[in-house]
Amino acid sequence: SDNLTQGPEIELFENNLKKLTKSKHAIVVNSSTSALHLSCLALGLKKGDYLWTSTTSFVASSNCGLYCDAKIDFVDIDLNDYNIDIIQLKKKLKEAKKKNKLPKILVVVHLAGISCKMNEIKKLSKIYKFFVIEDACHAISGKFKNSMVGSCKYSDITTFSFHAIKNITSGEGGAVMTNNSDIARKLVLLRTHGITRDKKFFSK
Repeated sequence: SDNLTQGPEIELFENNLKKLTKSKHAIVVNSSTSALHLSCLALGLKKGDYLWTSTTSFVASSNCGLYCDAKIDFVDIDLNDYNIDIIQLKKKLKEAKKKNKLPKILVVVHLAGISCKMNEIKKLSKIYKFFVIEDACHAISGKFKNSMVGSCKYSDITTFSFHAIKNITSGEGGAVMTNNSDIARKLVLLRTHGITRDKKFFSK
């Protein structure tokens, strides 16, 4: 193809991811670590904010918050599926609200391809006003209640990994899925260090 990194194959790959997941936007990046980091930046995570995630995951699920100078906390897992325990999450959110320490972002991890209880998490996100990122590095082509993981039906963002040990691989690589056009635009700019060829964003 014309380019190794930003040529026509990238757009083709992104379009195929959108078709697979039924999401509106797909932004391919160099790794899932970058996908998580850029997602936090696009959602405005900053110093003093809280990011919560699962106790059982690769360190990137929490490091993405540390890269933004946010505070990290963890929610224990349900031993039936090894994903975030909804009962523990509800309890922790109630306590955090009293202390004014609610998370800005909750990163849920679909461990070994098994989806978290996303309908319950979506309800809680509306009550407690936090963003939801699905760390779906193990779960591409998985489903939850007949919706594809990556559809973002129950979340703001889903991230995938194409590392060598994942379901499908490009050697390295990651992707961010979202249905929010503003988030997608920010992610595209962040991916390219703010450089764009779209003339509507040029300064006069």
